This record gives sequence, structure tokens and C-alpha cells, in this order.
Amino acid sequence: MNINIKRSIIRIYEITRVVLVTLIAEFRHQFTRYRRGPNQKVWDIDVVYLWSDPSDLEWSQKRLGVLEKENRDDFCCIEHQTRSPSITLDELRYSLRSIDRYLQGVRLIHIVVDGQIPKWLDTSHPKIRIIEAKDIITDEKHYPNYNTQAIESYFFNIPDLSHRFIYFNDDFFLSRKTGVDQFYTSDGLIRVRLGRALSPKGNPIPDEEGDSAGHKNANKILDREFGKRARLTVMHRPYAHNKELLKKAETEFPSAFEETRSSRFRSTKMVAIHSFLLPYCASYNQQADLVPPKLLEKDMFKWGGSSESNKKVVQRIRSLRSNGFCIQEERGISIPESEVRRFHEFMSDLYSEASSFEKS
Repeated sequence: MNINIKRSIIRIYEITRVVLVTLIAEFRHQFTRYRRGPNQKVWDIDVVYLWSDPSDLEWSQKRLGVLEKENRDDFCCIEHQTRSPSITLDELRYSLRSIDRYLQGVRLIHIVVDGQIPKWLDTSHPKIRIIEAKDIITDEKHYPNYNTQAIESYFFNIPDLSHRFIYFNDDFFLSRKTGVDQFYTSDGLIRVRLGRALSPKGNPIPDEEGDSAGHKNANKILDREFGKRARLTVMHRPYAHNKELLKKAETEFPSAFEETRSSRFRSTKMVAIHSFLLPYCASYNQQADLVPPKLLEKDMFKWGGSSESNKKVVQRIRSLRSNGFCIQEERGISIPESEVRRFHEFMSDLYSEASSFEKS
């Protein structure tokens, strides 16, 4: 059979599977909406960021020193995890500007760091809380840690964190007025937006990205606990969370938490806890609403070394109608300074006013 024809058949098969799984997700979503409980007001809740600056040489050298002491061969694409660019996109500044302008109902913003603080950030702002990772990682065997999934699993230890909270990555940006209650159902369940791809299954290998390995291990747990089935990924967007759900997951899946936390870098043993395992477990226990994807919607983009590709990203974002978008740095490359400047020019135009969180 012609190779191109074979590829086309495989592609059609995969698209068909995605559509079928999406239809099933839509049915479950509608059923969850039908079974709503009493209304709960979700307001005055917190936002959490996990932030680092890999261009900081001192921080990067500390990271390399930790890696040199690790006697493991199961880290995923370790060269990508330890890359130290000379300059970054400084996404956090613009993400906070978008929150300041568009997100309503925020009580506090907790920024989890490892000895770093953005020079432009006004840490005296009444809504800003700087949290050192070492202060929430209660097991000293797990610190220092450069595996975001591991640090995220300790979020419930953040002092004075609201019962419900929204986890933002620094590459998440809002573009319209949004209330924190839009991340939850009317009766207070977490609302989880599903992606447009099937989550991978199988045995992880070191040559794949840590996200993929984490999904594979999470799927093994979900298949064992709730039955084998195909599952859509969870969109890389602001994540609605609930401290009690995270604590419950830690109790129910201690080995998954330990494998993840003991992986100082993303590895083939780690589990995608907050971004996959927890949302699906909560859904199966009627504690979350999985929102099916809009198959034709495009609001996730990559910023890399190609000026033409980056110009297209700018055009697409300017024409978006959604409440937000994500711009990820292209992995495994060093973005030229010219394209870093292009990013800053674009984002400074999109969010022209400094946020109240920036030093004057």
C-alpha cells in the first residue's frame, strides 16, 4: 500500500477516535449539568503561579549541580529540561497584566519560586504572596526539585491558600473580562476543559517529553481504578483546583505522588497529577465537570525562531474571540533576540498598561 495512503487512513482513524471520544465527553458533560446541586458562590479565591527564570546563571548552575548528583537514567529529554537561554520572554509580566485587567474575584496571588523574584515585581502589593518552594515541600528528600509536577503536588501546603484556587502557568493570558466563578460549575465543582487529542498510553521512554510520560502513567492508574477507556487530554489552560481533592488524591495514590515527588526532573516514573490524574478521578467521582473541546477552536500557540511563524501567531491572537490564550516557547531551541523583541513588542501593545503588581 502506498505510504501516503496508509498515513491518510491512520490519520482518518485517529480523527474519528477523537470525535467519538469528544461526543462521549459531551454526553457526560450534559449529564453533569443536569445533576447540579445547590448553588455555591465561588468568589474571592486565589491564583497560584509556579515561576522560575532559567536564564539566571546562578540558578541554572545549582540545577546542574543537582542533576550531577542524580544517579538515574530515566529522565525525559533532560537536555530540554536543563537548557539555559541567555534571554527569556518574561511571560509572567504579561500574564499578570492580563489578570489585573480581566480576572474578577481574585483574593490573593501566590507565586511559588526557588530563590528568585522578578526584578519588576512589587512584592509589597497587598495581593502578592511570594512562596519559597522549600517552605511547602515538607519532605526534605524532595528538595531541591525542578519537576513542576512534583512541586505542584505540594500546593495545598501554601499558607493561607483559599479552599478553591486557580493555577496559572506564566504562558496563560486572558483577553476578555472573566470571573473566577467561570472556572467552576454553579454548585462549586471544578470545571475542566478537555483538549482535542487523545492522551497517550503505553510504557514511557526517556526520549519522550515528560508530559507524555506523565500521561501514560496516569492512564495506567485510571484504567486500573475506573476501567480501560480512551481519554482526551486536558487543555493547557488555567486549572481550577480544590485543595481537598489534591489531599484526597495524595491519600488514595501515595505511590504515584512519591514517584513524582522523588523525580527531581521529569522522568518516566512521574505521573501527571494535577493536569490529568486528579481531574479525571474527580470526574469519575462526580466532583468535576469535564467540558468537551471545541474541535475547530485554536487558542494555543508556539513562539519560536521563525519570524514568519511568529507573525502568524500575532495575527491569529488579534482575531481571537475566546477569553484567553496560551503562547508556549518552542522547546529545544534558542529563540533569537529579534524574535524575543517581537514578542515583547506584541505583548506590550496587547497589554499596554503596567499592572498594579509592577514597580512604578
